[in-house]
Amino acid sequence: TGAVDGGTPHLSEIEVLTPFAQVVDESRQRLAGGFSEQQAAAAYRKRGDTVVIQIRLVLPAAYPEKERGAQAPAVSKDPNRTENLRPENFWQKFQFALKQNGKTVPTKSIHNKPVYTAATNTSPSTLDGQTVWLEYDCKKVANEPISVEVTTPDGKTATTQFDLKALR
Repeated sequence: TGAVDGGTPHLSEIEVLTPFAQVVDESRQRLAGGFSEQQAAAAYRKRGDTVVIQIRLVLPAAYPEKERGAQAPAVSKDPNRTENLRPENFWQKFQFALKQNGKTVPTKSIHNKPVYTAATNTSPSTLDGQTVWLEYDCKKVANEPISVEVTTPDGKTATTQFDLKALR
């Protein structure tokens, strides 16, 4: 997992899930309901050999006012700004790339899931961000360092390095 800080106002976290990490993660999630070794093997065969990049994007309004520091994104008063409109598809204005040896690896698939606040008695649930999963075929990703690049709608790029040799 690589936390990203600095000038990328909407990017919160980038995580790489190797095939092994995906099985471990799925087993952990299903632990309460029972997840056998046979079920894990079947889930792996169904999913195939993939590397998944999980990216968490956060809207500026999701940062509590008291926690806003110099690095926290500002909330715009402009009613036409994306973070004020809070459309569920705001993540599509970001660009994502996995690079290895100077070349961009083609994405096999992209999935997303909106993240909402919990509704209370006094306020409805609101959109806080998105989780985006980029899936890559393992045959196209070598077991060596990769760079994950996320470019925000305003043109700022965050790059995080991962060494796949060091990951299981």
